Amino acid sequence: MKISAVTIEDTDENRAICMKYCGICPNYTKNCLGQHQPDSLFCAKGRSNAAQIREQRCFCLACEIFAKNSLALGHFCEREK
Repeated sequence: MKISAVTIEDTDENRAICMKYCGICPNYTKNCLGQHQPDSLFCAKGRSNAAQIREQRCFCLACEIFAKNSLALGHFCEREK
């Protein structure tokens, strides 16, 4: 499933914004996504290569990158971008 046609830049600034949200996201923490690639900025880099993600509450909708780029849906860590 393609979620967004928008291209998010993989920059230090965007990674810092991302970690304000992904870093505290229940999906990120409960599934130890920091130990898998990509370890952040899923809306730019694509879904995590973690073997299985047990879906928890998603913080994508609150993220500044999500709002700034008019992204749709969320859960970029487990879905194709």
